[in-house]
Amino acid sequence: MKTLAKSALGAAVAAAVAATSVQASEAVTMDPSLTFAYKNYYWKETAKDDKGYDRNEWAHGLVADFDSGYVNDFVGAVVTAGYAGPLKIKEGFNYSASNVAGSYIDANSDGDNDTLVDSDSISGFQQAYLKARHTFSGVDLAGTVGVKKRSTETYADSGSRILGASSTGYDLSVSFDGASLYFTEITGFSERNDSSFSNDLSDGKGNKVENVRIIGSNYSYDDLVLVAEYGESKELIQQLFLKAAYGFELDYMSSVDLDVRYGKSEANGSLASNDPDYEAKYYNLNATYNYGNAYVGVGYNKTKDGDFIDQYVDGNNDNFNSSLAQWEDYSLDGEKAYLVSGGYNFADQGLAGLSWDIWYAKGTDAKEINDFKRSEYASYISYEFDGSLEGLSLAWLYVNYRAQGTDANGNDQREKTLYNEDVNRFYLTYSIAVF
Repeated sequence: MKTLAKSALGAAVAAAVAATSVQASEAVTMDPSLTFAYKNYYWKETAKDDKGYDRNEWAHGLVADFDSGYVNDFVGAVVTAGYAGPLKIKEGFNYSASNVAGSYIDANSDGDNDTLVDSDSISGFQQAYLKARHTFSGVDLAGTVGVKKRSTETYADSGSRILGASSTGYDLSVSFDGASLYFTEITGFSERNDSSFSNDLSDGKGNKVENVRIIGSNYSYDDLVLVAEYGESKELIQQLFLKAAYGFELDYMSSVDLDVRYGKSEANGSLASNDPDYEAKYYNLNATYNYGNAYVGVGYNKTKDGDFIDQYVDGNNDNFNSSLAQWEDYSLDGEKAYLVSGGYNFADQGLAGLSWDIWYAKGTDAKEINDFKRSEYASYISYEFDGSLEGLSLAWLYVNYRAQGTDANGNDQREKTLYNEDVNRFYLTYSIAVF
């Protein structure tokens, strides 16, 4: 297990002390906050063949989030700690605990189709980092160091469970006149269903990865946004992401958003030696029409030259930055994928907290998969209460996912996407701001 680098923490603390000393004669200003969130999740997933998961999981948890704000608009700290425990967890074949930890017996001695024999509570710190910012002659400087939930164009620590995944490292950014540059280095990672504070990075095959480094920039001018990001996990994978987006109004009620995205992933050294020539790319086109509180959208994605790998290192930190990242990522070699989506916020009906999103996705033409096709239709309904129940929210995710085909080369990773399953996930969250 790895802890925060003492040198990095020492430098940050020294900076904070120095800033406080310099401004000792001035009044200290800060805007701290403390929030408690209770989460209660019930997930019922029904396999429609022998490849899908039969999931029956009811779990809850409590998360405390403290943010000091910025002391004298310069330096601060964030600490997040939480607990997640099982209320009722199905224990059986072809099931994996999601919100809590689980113990398994390998039913087939191949790492697949394990039998869950026990489930355990998890707890600990998900975030503990220092932050600083400063503005000089119109240039905004910012940085963080420590354990936190990170998200960039090509990397994202998962926040889909009661307790989120997090990573250890530091982040730097500079912004000016609509443009920004940023750099992130990651040296540790903690899973979303793990009590550990930070573990070594790994390729998932027992090999340690030294770090992940990501550099990016974005620029906005009026309704045009340009984004570029490059990252690499040392000796494993490197990724490039480009995006151009443009939005314009048709009238006071309606507007159109357009964007095009390009991603590339390729081998980056000795840990990728099992496929040193690996390379894959995707092209993603999207258009959305907005009218009042409603929208409809379409998307298209084409993957070429290989199955797109969007994980720098092992763990729940992948980020397939495409509109076709839905219940499954539609990113197999040669796959053409289509998306139709829509949504509505019921504010006009006096229910500003109620929203409903629906989508349908379809994938075809993946290479070296016999009789391949897959699709999903899904719905996400959420409601945020106000008044005396402010802070309470309810949500329901439903997904109908269907896939068929047989990989010609017996690729286990591909086979894991070819299953049939109905998904129902219910979320209850109640947050209280102490101050």
